Amino acid sequence: MSVSSYRHLALACLTGCLVACTAGAKEKRPPAPSTPAKTAAPPRSTPPPDAFARDMIEAHNQARAAAKPTPKPALPPLQWSAEAAKTAEAYAAQCTFEHNPHRGTLGENLAAASPGAWKTQDVVKDWNAEAAHYNLSKNSCAPGKVCGHYTQLVWRNTTHVGCAKKTCTKNSPFGKEFPTWEFWVCNYAPPGNFVKQKPY
Repeated sequence: MSVSSYRHLALACLTGCLVACTAGAKEKRPPAPSTPAKTAAPPRSTPPPDAFARDMIEAHNQARAAAKPTPKPALPPLQWSAEAAKTAEAYAAQCTFEHNPHRGTLGENLAAASPGAWKTQDVVKDWNAEAAHYNLSKNSCAPGKVCGHYTQLVWRNTTHVGCAKKTCTKNSPFGKEFPTWEFWVCNYAPPGNFVKQKPY
């Protein structure tokens, strides 16, 4: 099978894998509380250490700036958290495409694709594309769709993000036929997606 066919298959599978993950088939985190729990002090802001971090911050903040309907006041831009990035990196290294049950008070978005299928900003753009299925006034997602990645992106009270990427050769969500895959993990502080609360 050609590389281009592999990429097409991987991206086609991605939607199903993300739906399963966020719908609960692979999800192992406890249900979100109805009110935010008390959390530790926000993580220290650190300058993005490299191009990957800069691209992630830029893509997240572009999504927040473009949120519709327009938030009033505007959503504050996210800052990079070395602590959240460290958590994301440690979990990405495990190459397990399901939510990290030991991430503490951090929110989390995951993505997977075949090698080279996406650039860094494409991952965030894919999460942000869920906006098309989300109704802010009703705080609801279209039937059969996933919106939780998007609502975490635009959660007003989230101030920091840290992300990691890992090329994996085990536990492929695309099956044994395609053992090599790329895994992205982003962790957010404070976390979003609290039950019955709108993102902004």
